[in-house]
Amino acid sequence: MLAPQPLYQLIYHSLATGEGMPPEALADLLRQARSYNQDHRLTGLLLYAADTKEFVQVIEGPRDEIDVLYARIARDPRHKHAFVLHEGPAAGRMFPDWRMGFVPAATQDLRTTTGYLPLAQQPGRLSPFSLVVHVPAELRRFLGSFAQPLPVAA
Repeated sequence: MLAPQPLYQLIYHSLATGEGMPPEALADLLRQARSYNQDHRLTGLLLYAADTKEFVQVIEGPRDEIDVLYARIARDPRHKHAFVLHEGPAAGRMFPDWRMGFVPAATQDLRTTTGYLPLAQQPGRLSPFSLVVHVPAELRRFLGSFAQPLPVAA
């Protein structure tokens, strides 16, 4: 019997290619991800800002499974410029019940969380924005807020 692997977490940012992800393509992507993750002991969350075609995804599970999946993600033609924001061992799952949760995200939330700075603040960069990664605790706190239950109205 194989010994259980320590829990690992990877958070990345990328941009959808072309015109972005129409709702039916996004639904198909989520069905595929949930099926794959179920079979490979993975959980996580996908955020997508349609107006800027930006993804932020959290994947958690055994490191070898995450490494295989992220290699596939990095080659996926549906997006480009995949950039790891954080990776490392995790004390526990942020999304233990989500094979792949999904939240339509506000662009400003993604930019605040991932640390975008305008080009004017980063001379010499080719893109209009550059990434400055926030400390992992701040990034995890923001992403973990999506797993919190909504308050019940009185």
